[in-house]
Amino acid sequence: MALRIVTDSAADLSPELAQRRNITVLPCYVIMGDISYRDGVDIAPGDFYDRLVSMEQPPTTAQPSAADFQTVYSDILNRGHEILSIHVSGKLSGTVDSAKQARSALGDDTPIRVIDSALASIPMGLAVLAAAEAAQGTESLEDLEATVLRQLPLNNAFFLLDTLEFLEKGGRIGKAQAFLGSMLRIKPILKLMDGEVYPVERPRTHAKGTARLLELSQQLGPAQRVAVIYSTEEEGARYLRRHLVGLVPENEIIMARFGPALGTYVGPGALGIAVTQRT
Repeated sequence: MALRIVTDSAADLSPELAQRRNITVLPCYVIMGDISYRDGVDIAPGDFYDRLVSMEQPPTTAQPSAADFQTVYSDILNRGHEILSIHVSGKLSGTVDSAKQARSALGDDTPIRVIDSALASIPMGLAVLAAAEAAQGTESLEDLEATVLRQLPLNNAFFLLDTLEFLEKGGRIGKAQAFLGSMLRIKPILKLMDGEVYPVERPRTHAKGTARLLELSQQLGPAQRVAVIYSTEEEGARYLRRHLVGLVPENEIIMARFGPALGTYVGPGALGIAVTQRT
């Protein structure tokens, strides 16, 4: 028997990294026109962003279904394992509800624990990676759940968007609606807090936004883990990676990309830095 970690594609973990850490990722769904795609399975980020900028109607997203979860859970349980299932904020998605429905369908005594991370994207990804690491040295599902819940608040991030347009159209703008009056003239910096999107600052240029993103992120140190994420501007992410000083060595900084599920809301040109703080 072993403890297995399950998450969803809103964690923005690369398939290679998830496989290396033995993490099972359920894809969210992205609906473009009349076609539903599994995030990262049926449509890759590059193809998604190429299509996003020319679409008349923005894409929509849907969480994995309870049936999707039940299939994955059953497979893992049948191999004799227990499951800690960590998912995107319940204030942003119904994914946690689907996971809980699947657990209930399998029986109340099923060795599955479901956690609402109150996070999204790569800060959730860092929390999932920490959970996978902790699972290697923990025998009790209850102890693993307690460890993850205790460590979740250590994961923080700042995101620099090129525009609020996609976040507003997708209905996930949260408290950042305060920036809407000037959204065409700013490059907003946002953060996740209490499971929602909150405004931080509104630089006027991308260059100023990038500089401020670095400053804010470095204030989160000392760090255990750091990740840089982008939607379309890989060179911008590499610039951030090179200029993050003093948190962790550059070669330890994880490079990630917003997948289609989150890309629907952050849009092209988005950058972010996530930090797992030390206790």
